[in-house]
Amino acid sequence: MTRLSRRGLIVRAGAAAVLAAAAASAQASPAVAQGGGCEGVAVVVDSGRGEPSVGCAADPGDGMEALAQAGFAVVQVGSFPGAVCRIDDFPEADCGPMPPADASWSYWYADDEGEWVFSSGGALTRDPDAGDVEGWVFGDGSEPPAIAPGDAAGAGQAAEETGAETETDGGGSPTWLIAVAVLALIAGLVVWRLRRDKRS
Repeated sequence: MTRLSRRGLIVRAGAAAVLAAAAASAQASPAVAQGGGCEGVAVVVDSGRGEPSVGCAADPGDGMEALAQAGFAVVQVGSFPGAVCRIDDFPEADCGPMPPADASWSYWYADDEGEWVFSSGGALTRDPDAGDVEGWVFGDGSEPPAIAPGDAAGAGQAAEETGAETETDGGGSPTWLIAVAVLALIAGLVVWRLRRDKRS
C-alpha cells in the first residue's frame, strides 16, 4: 500500500470519526435557543442523592418523551409500560414488576402559578409545551422536586449556555458511550488495515 493511499485511508477514517461524534453530540444535546437557553421543556430529575439534574427537551409529544429528549436514560417497568423504573441507571432494581410505592419515580409538572403539581394521570397523558417545567422524584411520591420550577427553568438555561447539563448523579445519555465505541472501532480498523498492508 502506497504512502498516499495510507494517508487517504487515515483521512477518511478521521472524517468518519468526526461525523460520528457530531451526530452523537446532536442527539445528546437538548433544544437550545439561538441566543442561548432552553426553548423547549425544562425537565428536572431528583433522585434524592444530591442536587437535582436539569435538562431540556426540544419538542416532546408527552412527558416520557420529554424525559428522554432532555438527555436522561429511561427504563420503563416491563409489566406496566408508561411507568418509569430507572432514570440514568437509578435505582438498581428489577424492572419487570412495578416498584414499591415508597421507592419509585413520581411525575410532577409546574402549574400556571409556578407550583409543583403531582400528575396522577402519568407522563404518557401529558402534552408539554415550550416553556413548561416537568419533574421526576425518587421516593414515596409525597414530595415534589427539591428545586422550584422557576429555578429549574433558570438552571436549564444556564446549563445550555455552558453546554452541559446540571448533573450530580453521574448519569446521562448513553449516546456518548456509543460515540466512543464507534471511534474506537474506526481507530482499530485503521490500525489493522495499515498492519495488514505493511505485511503484504
